[in-house]
Amino acid sequence: MPGVPINMEEFDLVIIGAGIHGMITLKTYREVHPDASILVLDKGTSLGGVWAKDRLYPGLRTNNHFETFEVFSDLPMSTKGFGVADDHIPGEHVNAYLQDYAEKFDLFRHMRFNCGVESAHDNGLAGWILSTIDEASPARKSTQIKAAKLVVATGLTSEPFMPKLDGREEFGAPIYHSSEFAKKSEGLGTYKKVVLLSGGKFSWDVAVEYASAGIQVDWVIRESGHGPCWMTPNRLTPLKVIPEQLLQTRLVTWTSPCIWGDADGFTSIRKFLHQTTLGRKLIDGWFHKMQHSIEEHNQYDSHPETAKLKPWDDVFFIGSNRGLLNYQTDVFELVRNGQIRVHIADITHLSDHSVHLSNNETLEADVLICGTGWKDSPPIKFITEREVGLPGHGSTLSAKLIPMADKEILEKCPKLKNQPEAKPHKPMSDDPIETLKEPYRLYRFMVPPAFIKSRTLAFAGIYRSPSTIYIAQAQALWITAFLDNKLPALRPLIPTSTNSSTESLAISSQSDPTSKPTSPSDRILYETVLHTQFGKWRYSRGFGDRFPELWFECLPYVDMLLKDVGVENRRKGTWWAERFTPYFPRDYKGIVEEYLALGKVEEEGNRQKME
Repeated sequence: MPGVPINMEEFDLVIIGAGIHGMITLKTYREVHPDASILVLDKGTSLGGVWAKDRLYPGLRTNNHFETFEVFSDLPMSTKGFGVADDHIPGEHVNAYLQDYAEKFDLFRHMRFNCGVESAHDNGLAGWILSTIDEASPARKSTQIKAAKLVVATGLTSEPFMPKLDGREEFGAPIYHSSEFAKKSEGLGTYKKVVLLSGGKFSWDVAVEYASAGIQVDWVIRESGHGPCWMTPNRLTPLKVIPEQLLQTRLVTWTSPCIWGDADGFTSIRKFLHQTTLGRKLIDGWFHKMQHSIEEHNQYDSHPETAKLKPWDDVFFIGSNRGLLNYQTDVFELVRNGQIRVHIADITHLSDHSVHLSNNETLEADVLICGTGWKDSPPIKFITEREVGLPGHGSTLSAKLIPMADKEILEKCPKLKNQPEAKPHKPMSDDPIETLKEPYRLYRFMVPPAFIKSRTLAFAGIYRSPSTIYIAQAQALWITAFLDNKLPALRPLIPTSTNSSTESLAISSQSDPTSKPTSPSDRILYETVLHTQFGKWRYSRGFGDRFPELWFECLPYVDMLLKDVGVENRRKGTWWAERFTPYFPRDYKGIVEEYLALGKVEEEGNRQKME
């Protein structure tokens, strides 16, 4: 490791990313450790992540209902300035709410913006040496920061992915990623012909915004891609149910097979629904009805143009390739009247203000907007001899455990054996790390197994889910307990000597991977493989083989994290409410105080033992 400057800044905890996960991790850790030195680094100009000021654009609204997006349970969101009749919150209101939260709890003093992290050098039990860049400086001045603990909260939407496009130099018109839409929104008054690539939810947003302004949109959905995403109405007929509230109701979570589903404590009903013939027939009927309801509402087949927006995959096996129809206008009418023209084809090449497609069409363009998603891996170079759990860095031992994990998944979730027929898919990247079908291997989707013992590294927000708010609170508390060595199941793994070498912190590789794990370290590694492998089977038509897609599984996931910590996970209070009413962020109010109370009880118990 290069020489360490004498005057290097040192912190007890450094958090990378000032989005929702970074903010709530800061708030939670500081609440538990009020005297700790904490620094939050963000390469952007302001807090908020996807809701930062420079990423807002006209018409941006949450996919979530108002009651499910009160980001922090200890600060209710005001409805002043917008109506909740349509339920979905304007982006600027979300940003204002985050700003208010940071000000109320004095979080800004811990934050440093325009500060990118280029690399993180593993310093063993001493933590990490971070190399940072001043993004606001023309010289991009580099500095180093020492972190005793490191939490990477950049999530999966920090680095835009741009496809390789032949003829880009000859195009002669702007090409930008959909994440830059806020900065380019002046184009609403200057562009006359817009070409949009991709069928994800963000592309629907951009298409509607331009078309509503009277601008011609040619929408290209890759023939070799995943197709148009499933767009759910903001109310499900006939009972006008709010979709995301269904996902937070235990009764509905039981309908989806989940390898960690028993964490909610309802093992018998899950076993009936997923391990008996009758139960699986009921589940098949439920998902068939759900899919039919969406298709009936959207009336894809009522017009040849809207038929092009009909999803290609069964609703059961897709993951984050979904969205919500939270627009003020009818997007399908914009397609029917030709304001939005849909093309199912690949882009072969570009020429002067022209986009050429594989179906021999040529589209004139004043701008090309790529809604092509994000790079999966964090934009940080980890310099370490230990496995950090990122795609493309899987261990040989993990690979040996995959067959045993797959066997357990299919035994407990037999519906997943009946996978849909594979469809040809051409990746837009030639980077082997980006195209490798290997998921993050993180324990509880947060910690690389090789760092369990040293407790110096955790990731927050490495998943996609409509329930970000619920999960963010639980992950922040779990990470805090993990860094404190307050997770009972992990304590046997912690070295008794602070002089233990870096090499001794690696998970054991001596046990037989063909037999059920018994030692604590082997169990941790096996659970990591089991849970991360589950996504490959559950969301095989999505991105489950790359990162966690938590839809019907988010509530039992939160159950699992809270049970790990020792905090009560069933929080409704009555038999009926626990099973049949949706959870809201406010139901988790007080979990940090409950965790602190557990610590006091433990301290008192230890004191009495010593006496």
